[in-house]
Amino acid sequence: MCLATVYIDNNGRKEEVMHDVAWIESESHGLRLVTLLGEARLFQNKIKSIDLVNGSIVLEGEKKAKSEATG
Repeated sequence: MCLATVYIDNNGRKEEVMHDVAWIESESHGLRLVTLLGEARLFQNKIKSIDLVNGSIVLEGEKKAKSEATG
């Protein structure tokens, strides 16, 4: 199973914002990230890098996220 930890890089300072991310979907308002347990958040950031070997995703800029209800 491939789960990822998501960080936001704000001027070289990385902040962990989600872990156990199992799904990423591009939407018109940003990136929808969903964890293994179904927690969903919408980020209005761009992807800076993805490291598939180490399971990490880095987003650019300041933290811009909204929690979402999952159904």
